[in-house]
Amino acid sequence: MENPQLVVSNFTFAPEDQRRMEAALGPGALVLAHGGRDVLREALVAHPEADVVASFFPPADLLAIAPNLKWIALPSAGVDHAIRAGIVQPGGPVVTTASGIHAVPIGEFVLSLMLMWVRHWPQIIDYQRAGTWPDSAGRERLHGRELDGATLGVIGLGSIGRHIARLGRAFGMRIIATRRSASAGASDPDVDMMVPPDRLGDLLAAADFVVVSVPATEQTLHLIGADELRAMRHAAFLINISRGSAIDEAALIAALTDGVIGGAGLDVFETEPLPAESPLWQLPNVIISPHVAGNTDQYSRRFTDLFLENLARYRVGEPLRNVVDLGRGY
Repeated sequence: MENPQLVVSNFTFAPEDQRRMEAALGPGALVLAHGGRDVLREALVAHPEADVVASFFPPADLLAIAPNLKWIALPSAGVDHAIRAGIVQPGGPVVTTASGIHAVPIGEFVLSLMLMWVRHWPQIIDYQRAGTWPDSAGRERLHGRELDGATLGVIGLGSIGRHIARLGRAFGMRIIATRRSASAGASDPDVDMMVPPDRLGDLLAAADFVVVSVPATEQTLHLIGADELRAMRHAAFLINISRGSAIDEAALIAALTDGVIGGAGLDVFETEPLPAESPLWQLPNVIISPHVAGNTDQYSRRFTDLFLENLARYRVGEPLRNVVDLGRGY
């Protein structure tokens, strides 16, 4: 590869990161399209010479309107949307993800969900908003539990799952994890027990908290269904910060309603935005967030760091970081 002729992006760079990009690329080599997919498409049509695109959601006809494209840099960890759109193709432009930059914010988000659950923060905030000091019975219902000594199960020990495991350990938790490549007898320095994928049931049966941290692939579709939910502890708390498709939502609603599991913290859903008629909104044992676990004030800095590292590799023909493998699906 060579120096990029033109980078077109609708990623919202912080001012300092925009200056870093412009300094690294050189005069006139960065076109920022401030807006959504349609605005980005217009910029690409106006600049057919563009050979690099950085965007969360490139237009579906990207390869047709950008004939000189050599590299697509997705600021997201997930790539399933780009695969469905046909943007990732054998022999096509190199596609990279931002895998790894979400580990810190999502790890902290997961710990916040667990702390909210064990210390009854949703109920405490309800009392605050009502301007009510609970009576002795109400205060007894706010009797908390501790993370120290509890078992945390991490499904998917990638960069995000690994950071979650490390944070859990810092709170004194026992960590059980599984990952796609784990074999029987495998070990890992960041977990107390590693289990292969075919022993997922062992993890579910042992964990007080289960975190789903897997990519969206055919293999992970409804990874957690009715059978898996029944394998969990009755008081267990299930957290999903990966993709909504990893959990059979209808089975989860039934399990939460019937008390099969204790509760759930959900940042992702099978349909987004979550429909107003979804029973999840009204369930008292669910904490809902609108797919924001990875969003923090450091996002632009981390994505820019990764992009500039890959830019240096791009210029000298070295393999880029986080190249999507179409066969694996991520």
